[in-house]
Amino acid sequence: LLNRRGFASFLLCPDCGFVPFCPRCDISLTYHLSTGRLHCHYCGYQQPILRSCPDCGSDRLRTQGVGTERLEAALEARFPDAKVGRMDRDTTSGRNAHARILQAFGQGKFDILVGTQMIAKGLDFPRVTLVGVVGADSGLY
Repeated sequence: LLNRRGFASFLLCPDCGFVPFCPRCDISLTYHLSTGRLHCHYCGYQQPILRSCPDCGSDRLRTQGVGTERLEAALEARFPDAKVGRMDRDTTSGRNAHARILQAFGQGKFDILVGTQMIAKGLDFPRVTLVGVVGADSGLY
């Protein structure tokens, strides 16, 4: 479980400290690898990922933080023989997608299921022997 969707929590310029913020909500934009865009999870604003810093011109922009997309990619790299699935708002937007992912996991079509807290609500999977909560301390405040 990781209660942060997307690939990275934000984009950062290491040279000047610039972070792109939503022009409507004034919160940092989350990078989504699947779309190649920066997203605001509050109002839905999106923009293409920046290739250079608008403040200082640096081309060394870096993604920071971990989201479900990054965790999924890391697990696929670490466990190449495992089938990794992801369940978050981005993968469950289609009709019955939530139920399809849970059914596939219950049938053993995924060895590892990464997701936000939505995968833990009232569910019991007899074959699940280990649950990891990534960054659990961030949910304590």
